[in-house]
Amino acid sequence: MFSCTGCGYKSIKWIGRCPTCESWETFIEEKDISKENIKEAQPPILLKDIKKTDVQRVFTGMHEFDRVLGGGLVVGEIILVGGSPGVGKSTLLLEVSARLAKKGKMLYVSAEESPQQIVLRAKRLNDKGVDDIYVLGEDRLESIFEHIKKDEFKFVVIDSIQVIYSSSCEGIKGSVSQIRGCADYLMRIAKAMGVIVFVVGHVTKDGVIAGPKLLEHIVDCVLYFEGEIFSNYRILRSTKNRFGATGDIAVFEMKSTGLEEVKKIADIFLPHKEKSFAGSSVICAIEGLRPILIELQSLVSRANFGVAKRRSLGFDFNRFSLLIAIIEKRLKLHFSNQDIFINVAVGIKINDPAADLGAVMSMVSSFKDKELYKSTVFIGEVGLAGELRRVNNINLRLKEIQRANFKHCIIPEINFKEVDKKFDFDIRGYSSLKDVVDEMIN
Repeated sequence: MFSCTGCGYKSIKWIGRCPTCESWETFIEEKDISKENIKEAQPPILLKDIKKTDVQRVFTGMHEFDRVLGGGLVVGEIILVGGSPGVGKSTLLLEVSARLAKKGKMLYVSAEESPQQIVLRAKRLNDKGVDDIYVLGEDRLESIFEHIKKDEFKFVVIDSIQVIYSSSCEGIKGSVSQIRGCADYLMRIAKAMGVIVFVVGHVTKDGVIAGPKLLEHIVDCVLYFEGEIFSNYRILRSTKNRFGATGDIAVFEMKSTGLEEVKKIADIFLPHKEKSFAGSSVICAIEGLRPILIELQSLVSRANFGVAKRRSLGFDFNRFSLLIAIIEKRLKLHFSNQDIFINVAVGIKINDPAADLGAVMSMVSSFKDKELYKSTVFIGEVGLAGELRRVNNINLRLKEIQRANFKHCIIPEINFKEVDKKFDFDIRGYSSLKDVVDEMIN
């Protein structure tokens, strides 16, 4: 079978030009590695005979990491960890490896760096138990499998999928056929032998994991490790998880001794909690199963040149443009000659529609140069007619707001009847955006 390295189109014969992506000389021959004997086939089992207890969880001891995974690792799971260069993927997995080495034999396969380079990085982790990790400098997958089988390793880290290869697959390292073949090989090792496998994946300039999309479909869990170059904080985000919730996040701080878990993230996302100024609002967004209080900052100023500028950092630009149109139409505010900038504190990206109300309030506050009420949180999705629409998990959000000692909260009126009576702070329900603006700013 021949496949195109550009789009993955398959053909039983070699073709000079791909009929799908129209690329020239991109077809390479693929060899089937599914015949590699890893373990004898098991007979099928009735679903009713499989007990919940058969799903075994392994805890790493890093509470935030375990929570993002859905409560710990599952035996036979394969986890893909992606992130930009230098963000700390290898450091994170080295710390996880040190903790797992106390629970079973741990193999760290470094195809990019030599074992001596791994030692230099491990020295920064001080006494975190890195001495119990087995390190292997190998890039041939068949040789790695022989070590896993011979020494009965329970945990394996592959760093990284783009630089290992299988002699059964055509193409160079990092090609579509090699990545697809190696990922399938690792998946069968994990499932057949009950080995937990971590795979490091490089990302492209667009921020997605390099290689075929099939790579993310094969694995059980996909984690993205994100962070700004000039910031010490790192965010671990789950985008796929067959054994837990997706979209959940954990925050770590990069220190000279390695990564440290950040459990009280309100201090990070709310740097001006005790102050109030025009253009600043606080929202409560849901990331996975976790409510997070985040500060939104807006700057609205008169455009000095012909075309007004629109910029958003961490906030969806299409939704940002939609909210500006709603403000102009429903609130009768003229933004056509205004430069508008919106920023989410600490560089986090939010996609929760419940952030709409807070975004609008921060822009109107900056435009009118009036401060919002101190210790107020805004929750609500804004419709095209300027109405406030219902949001999900309202009590979960309010519980986090009360825990952070905020005194006021604005929510959609339709959510007001769902609110538990146990909350002892001021909660107000509104049906339209104009009513909120008139109450809070005008």
